[in-house]
Amino acid sequence: MSLYVLRDVQQIFEGRTVLDLPELVLEAGQSYALLGPNGSGKTTLLHILAMLNAPAKGRVFYKGQEINWKANYLTPIRRELVLVDQHPIMFSTTVAKNVEYGLKVRRINSAKRRQTAMESLERVGMQDFAHRPAHQLSGGETQRVAIARAMACSPQVMLFDEPTASVDVENQAVIEKIIESIRKEREITVIFSTHKRLEASRLAEHRVFLFEGRLTGPGGENIVPGYVAMKDGKKVCVVREKLELQVESNIDGPCRIQVHPEKIGIYNKDQGIDSEQVVPGRVLQMTDEGGQIRVLLDIGFPIRSLMSREAIARSGILVGDEVCVGFEAGAADVVSR
Repeated sequence: MSLYVLRDVQQIFEGRTVLDLPELVLEAGQSYALLGPNGSGKTTLLHILAMLNAPAKGRVFYKGQEINWKANYLTPIRRELVLVDQHPIMFSTTVAKNVEYGLKVRRINSAKRRQTAMESLERVGMQDFAHRPAHQLSGGETQRVAIARAMACSPQVMLFDEPTASVDVENQAVIEKIIESIRKEREITVIFSTHKRLEASRLAEHRVFLFEGRLTGPGGENIVPGYVAMKDGKKVCVVREKLELQVESNIDGPCRIQVHPEKIGIYNKDQGIDSEQVVPGRVLQMTDEGGQIRVLLDIGFPIRSLMSREAIARSGILVGDEVCVGFEAGAADVVSR
């Protein structure tokens, strides 16, 4: 049985549709990264999944039951879910008392609260801070205490909004290890938003890509402006001089397209090239992502390709090389005007 099913869900703020999901299914016990640029709808979606905000339209199912957004119905469900905000708020008391708060609301006795709070703080490496004032913590320490506070409530689903966005490198590494341990050891469903692709690759089994409130499917990057027009009886998107990618679209004129990284090839100038369009470029960066190599290219604007280790090894391409960049048929989809 699916943990979450969202159908025809829309969220509207001040007359503007900020989230538009025909269908989204999330399975129990899995880990999901919500990826997308700022304003893509990641936080809005997290708030719906945490049962904090009802969508303006559509239906949300949790454990097979459709959600009734009345408070008395939501209370027992909300106790199974916890959202750790990007900027958690600490009460003006000790670290331990902050961690105990959710247990106190649940009327857990004081001895059990103290024990659970200390165990949770130990899990995040903050046990030595238990009796310190919470408002004196650094940003990274505050985030770790917020995770301990969430873990103390024994949730079935943990949601994180940009968990490492506002912390230093040391705490970022610690927080990533904590999230990974939560996923592996406790079999809790983990859903987090991030704009860091490496973090998503390290921590999530599945990735959900959003752009302007809509699912964009695998790839979720390389969103570039273009101009759709007819040429030789076909719709093409003119992205730059000498780069026209065939698209299927019922619109004309200015638009944004998504170029799929896995359909972008990189070639030495002496290689045979089998692509619809080829332009010159330069390799700026290579990143290992679990057996595949993500390559940042400059072709007059930045764009990313995703290739296998074997393909990169065969090509002999290195960072800084001048290369030919080829786009396969079907490499681009129109995602918005």
